[in-house]
Amino acid sequence: MLVALVALVLLGLVGGAADARANGVPQLVKLTYLSGVSNYGPKDAEGVLEFSFAEAYARVEVKNLPPQAGVSYEGWMVAPDGSALRIGEIPVESSGVGAYETKLIGLDRYDYNLFLIAARTAETAADQVPEGRSIAGRFTVIGDSPDGSAAGDIRPSHLPETGEPPAGTPWGRIITTASVMAGTALILFSVRRRRRRAA
Repeated sequence: MLVALVALVLLGLVGGAADARANGVPQLVKLTYLSGVSNYGPKDAEGVLEFSFAEAYARVEVKNLPPQAGVSYEGWMVAPDGSALRIGEIPVESSGVGAYETKLIGLDRYDYNLFLIAARTAETAADQVPEGRSIAGRFTVIGDSPDGSAAGDIRPSHLPETGEPPAGTPWGRIITTASVMAGTALILFSVRRRRRRAA
């Protein structure tokens, strides 16, 4: 029993150390009626984008963006060269509030620096960003190198560079914790044994 308990503790600690290496730092982007980008919809509309390239997900929340007949709102990530990735359709209620969460599918580049909500009509081609552009926000992917050349958010299971050597498996902590657990188990075993003798 004691050996099994210690083994479980060791496995749990080693597994926890491996899981802690996931980076996946989420980023928040404020969405507003952006000068030079927005040309459609109410100017008091706003929202927020939460996303992580490493974890491949995006979550969008908007308000003051009421539904329009024959119009659907879509989220798009746009790169400096104009290339765009459609995130998906954002449903909105009559109150102008909407929310959407999805996995980032088809992500093959990480230089996107603009997120916008576009208004699609029947005339817009399926593979194009609609001309009607509502709220938007600019962002820069979180980097983990001093010059920003390496994007920390695009590499899961990679810790940011701290200037220190990799910590490796925390054997000192594992051994200490295992010793404490073993000692506790021995005490419990002794107490139960004394109770049985007394009975």
